[in-house]
Amino acid sequence: MAASNLPGTLPGTLPGTLPSANYQPAYRSNGACDDLAELVAPYSLSRAQLAEATGIADEATVNGWVEQCCPDLAADAPAPLEPVLRYLDETYLPDPANWPGTNPYDEFILENIAARMLARVVADTFGADRSGNYRELLALVATLVLIARCWAGTDEAFLTLLNAEPTAEAGEYLQEAIANAPESLYPLLTELLLPALREARGTFTADEARLLTGYALAAGYYAGEHPYETLSGIHASLAEPDRALPDAEQIRRVEDVLKANFSAARVGADANATETNPEPRNFVLPGNQDGYETAAHLIAALPQAHDVIVFSTRPGEGTGALAEDPRAAFTLYLCYLMLGDDESSEERAAELYRASRGE
Repeated sequence: MAASNLPGTLPGTLPGTLPSANYQPAYRSNGACDDLAELVAPYSLSRAQLAEATGIADEATVNGWVEQCCPDLAADAPAPLEPVLRYLDETYLPDPANWPGTNPYDEFILENIAARMLARVVADTFGADRSGNYRELLALVATLVLIARCWAGTDEAFLTLLNAEPTAEAGEYLQEAIANAPESLYPLLTELLLPALREARGTFTADEARLLTGYALAAGYYAGEHPYETLSGIHASLAEPDRALPDAEQIRRVEDVLKANFSAARVGADANATETNPEPRNFVLPGNQDGYETAAHLIAALPQAHDVIVFSTRPGEGTGALAEDPRAAFTLYLCYLMLGDDESSEERAAELYRASRGE
């Protein structure tokens, strides 16, 4: 279990909360390092990959880490992740001089670093030979992350969820996790996501199954407050080369719609307002595979985007929830919605699923 006091936070404050101006930040290990080290232990990354994955240092600095924790390792050899993670927790992160910028409180949460490491391993492992069905793979991974966010069992049990025969303990805790989900999501979970999980069991090698469940555990259970970052990174790396991600201009247009609707809502809430309250604006995407994938990436970049995204059925026919479209991309978008931190995104997922069934 992750402790309540995260690195760089004061006891009793929320993660990411800025302390007083006189407070000198100090990294405090939260007790999760041993569990995280076990998750990353089987894997290695090149120095460049490790620098990119951790997001806190350049390649030269990473080389310094590796020299300190693996002094006998050849200069061109991949770096094992476990000793690097332990070095960060015990030596590098406790030194405030290594914290760039003025707001490092979320940057160095060890759980997020471990999740980034494993996300890079997932992308490298599955990028070459599973590109044809990456949407199904991503929807499965997102489902595992969702389950991990409300998991109350042991790590060992979770790591068996993709085995042909999960442990009895895993089955019991899985049912408990589903039972604790909001009632509105129950049909979506039991009719769409769990059947896909059951079908996937036994289709991966033992190493692949452990990697996927290990990443989901790190991203959903240990680093559960920031699931979009690593999941969207895997998504971008596995997507087909011609799948353009939302660019800054598209994200800006979504932000403009959100701002316009917020301003309109304020006008409508003003009892003395003389202006007519305009109808809420929407950001319309095609109701097809590309549209759902774009929506998922937009949610990752801008979680509030779900408030304004709608999908067109066919040109000239207005908007709707789901036309005849590949199920995997739609399922992936629903997973992104359910990974949000507010009830409105969960309700939106439930609403879209009901509409897809014609209800």
